[in-house]
Amino acid sequence: MTTRSGRRVARTLGAALPLVVAVALAQPASAAPRPDNPGRGHDRAPVAQPEQPPAAFDYTQIEGLTADRYGTVKETLELPMHDGTEVHIEVTRPADESGQPVAGQWPVILEASPYHGTLADREGRRILPDPRDEDGTSLGLTGYFAPKGYAVVMMDLRGTGLSDGCLDHLAANDAQDLKTVVEWAAAQPWSNGRVGMTGHSYVGSTPSLAAAMDPQGLETIVPSAGMATMYDHQFQAGVPYFLQWAGPMEAYEQIALERDLPDGEHFGQKPEETGCGLPNSSLTAGEAQLSGQYTSWHGERDWRAGATAADIPVFMVHGVNDNAARVAGMDWFTQRGGRDGDKIWLGQWDHGSGCCPTRRGIQWTYALHAWFDAHLAQRDVETGPAAELFLSDGTFEGGRTGDRSQILVDSQWPATASHLTLHPAADGTLGTTAPAVPGAVSFTGDPSGFADPQGTGGVDFVSEPVAEDTVLAGKPLMDLVASVTAPRVHLIGTLYDESPDGERRRISQFAINPELRVGVATPKPVIPGQLMQMQPPGFAMAHNLREGHRLTLRFTTSDPDKVPTFAVDPRVTIATGPGGTVLQVPVAGSPVLVDDTVPFSLDAPAEAGPAQPEEQASVTPVAGGPERTPLTVAFHEFDVQEGFDNAALLVSAVPSMQADIDLYLQRQNADGTWSSDLTSGGSASLTEESLRLANPVPGRYRLEVHNWAGAPSTRVDVTLTFLNSAGDAG
Repeated sequence: MTTRSGRRVARTLGAALPLVVAVALAQPASAAPRPDNPGRGHDRAPVAQPEQPPAAFDYTQIEGLTADRYGTVKETLELPMHDGTEVHIEVTRPADESGQPVAGQWPVILEASPYHGTLADREGRRILPDPRDEDGTSLGLTGYFAPKGYAVVMMDLRGTGLSDGCLDHLAANDAQDLKTVVEWAAAQPWSNGRVGMTGHSYVGSTPSLAAAMDPQGLETIVPSAGMATMYDHQFQAGVPYFLQWAGPMEAYEQIALERDLPDGEHFGQKPEETGCGLPNSSLTAGEAQLSGQYTSWHGERDWRAGATAADIPVFMVHGVNDNAARVAGMDWFTQRGGRDGDKIWLGQWDHGSGCCPTRRGIQWTYALHAWFDAHLAQRDVETGPAAELFLSDGTFEGGRTGDRSQILVDSQWPATASHLTLHPAADGTLGTTAPAVPGAVSFTGDPSGFADPQGTGGVDFVSEPVAEDTVLAGKPLMDLVASVTAPRVHLIGTLYDESPDGERRRISQFAINPELRVGVATPKPVIPGQLMQMQPPGFAMAHNLREGHRLTLRFTTSDPDKVPTFAVDPRVTIATGPGGTVLQVPVAGSPVLVDDTVPFSLDAPAEAGPAQPEEQASVTPVAGGPERTPLTVAFHEFDVQEGFDNAALLVSAVPSMQADIDLYLQRQNADGTWSSDLTSGGSASLTEESLRLANPVPGRYRLEVHNWAGAPSTRVDVTLTFLNSAGDAG
């Protein structure tokens, strides 16, 4: 593969898509004469030295980080909040050899979660899965940071875990609780007064909420796949996200309820509080949960303005393809405008369920370590570039599960870019020249795009092939002019990278309920057949559009990312030409690209060796159903062999007919039993599923294929692909 490290070239979108970019040329360096050079001291022509390509920042090489010095000791307590509700707190801090707390004032890391005791532990393993101990158990935040001289605080949000009270869904009570706990932690005699927060998913949303409250002692936050408003969790301009739409309705309530049922860890402690969070469910918003209207329920859970204004450094971590916390959830960070001191990791990864928060392995551990050492322990250590956008070639699924190629390095986010304006035309093209006359293209909308986004009714606009690699980085914009005939229908515009062989990869998506074209809080009835001007929001982008590839903009009324509740419309019309639909994509003019070759594990070989050969198999669960039973699952056993450079295992599964398939991976123990799930894959796709395991150790494994929702005896074809430390398949 040809390297493109540090390439600084003019980027164009073919003859039909001109783009002029200044090219920075490095000045050649003069060579110093050797001491034994007989011509030393005489004039000589300077000899140009080859420019050294920039290298990716390797976080494992940072010097001066805190090191293990202590044992650990854990303390539990119930802390009263502003209204008398007691929340459960666990504090892990340094201990001496006898297990007694070491006297000192330690920097504090806080994780605040609704999942403790149900979906997650109180060790912080979800946000920090690596490194692991000899038994393969993740050290987590507590086991990694406390021995290095940190106090790690775990907080159960009210109404969850072992805390009293009622689930609040990140409203005012949660906000006040977080402020109280941060300030309490900063004021403890074992604290140095500097508190940082981190977490992933819902737990990654509590840091931005805390930042909006401006508590004394909060010095930094590192939110991963979080958000600052519940609206971004449910809707994209009124169009509901698949699965996550229902989270604030009942899914989180169910988790809170389980802890008070028999076998729940809070059972019998406050029976009168069982289910008391139900009145806080988003279902109280009524019909607005169907229209996607922003109501007072969302307003009470909107902390974007405060988080954007927070005067602390923020290390934002998100994936553009996150399928549970969409990348729109970090828009509040984008609004900070590249504030000095902020940092971002933006990758291609998905939510990492059953795996990891970033797909960056040990690099993530050291990046978080350095950030907290710098901002909490106040050590003079490097924290890496201000903005790193992790890119990958290949498929959409491959990018979501960890494929990598290059890193776009910038001094800020949004990345340094300018918007290129593209115009859809009635002939199906997408170019930089606006059509001279008005035009329109119509299609029939249907819900089948939920399973088959290319086969459903829709319309495509396709660009010419790009003449050079073109880096797209930032937020795209769209002015959509369209008419519909149904009183309520979802309009979805998906932007694809289309390869020369016709394969498409999603790189952004726009969506809107036309009733909310004036604003998400201001519904306005749709008049059938009347053109409407809309500005559907789009997902942030980080993608290298390779030479010869095209941009394809496809409009539909259904998609796998969205709930197909309102997808039927006999005639959707997209207007083109003067006053018609316009797309703007952010193009990096002189991108600094480096090859992504940093190690993802500490024991990675210096040079990549061959990975284990690919393996294929088929399994057939007898029946389908939401529970994992002997009838609904089938297994495939295989060996990870000695002598190969197996840096990652990628499993893909394709059902013989549409079915929602989930995957689970276990390793055989020495006594012949099987471990708990090492990783899993469950995207809700009806056509494919995948999972990824980093650094599989040699041994016997089994893949469990669960037919979660499919016809009985649905055959599932699985492919096991091993990747070496350079990312090459075996």
